[in-house]
Amino acid sequence: MKSLGFLALLLFLFTSSLKATDTVKEEPFPFWFPAYAAQGNSSVAYADGFGALLSNPAGFASPKQEMNLLSWGVTLYSNPHARIPLLRSLLRASESEQDEEVLSKELTGKGLGIGSSLGIGYVGRGLGLGLVAGFDTIALGNTYPNGLQGEGMSQFMLVVGYAVRKEFGALKVAFGGDIRPIVRIHAPLKEYETSLLLHEYLGTEISPTTGDFFSQTFALNGSGIGFDIGSSLQWNALSFGVVFRDVFDTQLFYSWNDLQSIRSALGNGGLPPVNSVPGNAVYIIPMSVTIGLGYDLVFDAIKHIFRGRIHGEWENPGRFIHDSTWTVAKDSFRLGCEGNLFSFLSLRAGFEGGAPTYGGGLKFAIFELNVAFFTRKVELAERSSRVPAASVEMAIRW
Repeated sequence: MKSLGFLALLLFLFTSSLKATDTVKEEPFPFWFPAYAAQGNSSVAYADGFGALLSNPAGFASPKQEMNLLSWGVTLYSNPHARIPLLRSLLRASESEQDEEVLSKELTGKGLGIGSSLGIGYVGRGLGLGLVAGFDTIALGNTYPNGLQGEGMSQFMLVVGYAVRKEFGALKVAFGGDIRPIVRIHAPLKEYETSLLLHEYLGTEISPTTGDFFSQTFALNGSGIGFDIGSSLQWNALSFGVVFRDVFDTQLFYSWNDLQSIRSALGNGGLPPVNSVPGNAVYIIPMSVTIGLGYDLVFDAIKHIFRGRIHGEWENPGRFIHDSTWTVAKDSFRLGCEGNLFSFLSLRAGFEGGAPTYGGGLKFAIFELNVAFFTRKVELAERSSRVPAASVEMAIRW
């Protein structure tokens, strides 16, 4: 414990000494885990298994072991009626007149986008190991097709963590931490680049705009190392968790290159030569603090048929204490619940960002399917929105 405290002190002194003319705050990559997303993205009080790699490292101490051989997820950002036209246009790399009409309304409305992730990992008995990769792209604006903006992001992340668990009668206490080396590519898309993106992947007619998306689009690309620490307490049916993610902020050491150079360098197992980023800014993922509380619903008479849980969490309490408005409250508080029937069917619901979330899951032997419907907050340079989202995960885990 003394060595961990000394390491934390060194990290604090290092990050405190960083001086920059401009510090840019970036969001954590949106690795959606549908089992949590359907429950209002509330998970800190009960996280275990593969999901603990994305939530609370104290979950690594669970006596239950879980091997995640494959987790593949796809998330669509759009209203429900636009999801089939979006998938159809992406697969064909072209739009029919009818599909284009639907998608153009989404792009000039709440927004349109797609994301995907792939992960493997092992969690349990004190150990957490995982590798997760994904991409996420979204666009919106006022005029279609040449008056839109967006952003595209890809991230590769390794998670290595450890946790300990102690029992004091009915009270179970766990402490855990992890280290996360990450490689991130982040392309802020202005009107020109967004038009090229639509032309590249949807076949959108964007004349008089011309150009190649990969050679004309520049992106931030580089690496960083994140640290997370968390704890959990369980007393009978009641559980409590606290997690600090991106401890002392995670600095991203970026370069500024075109996507063609980045793609070529990645194909050779590296990143392109370092170029100065715009404004020589320092990019960080700010530290977040989340407190969670949960209560298990277990009834002895039907415990082999039904088990449930209700829970909630509070992210960055200091922000709400200083600004107790509804706008801040809806982004700070998350609520969720889950019911499991016969150990293979899960029904989930929650509340996040002022909107309901819901979904479910099926488990057959080592095969698992999870779906979630929720909303995602999007903040771009000129517009912000909360866009509906649907996420599906197919997994092989036991």
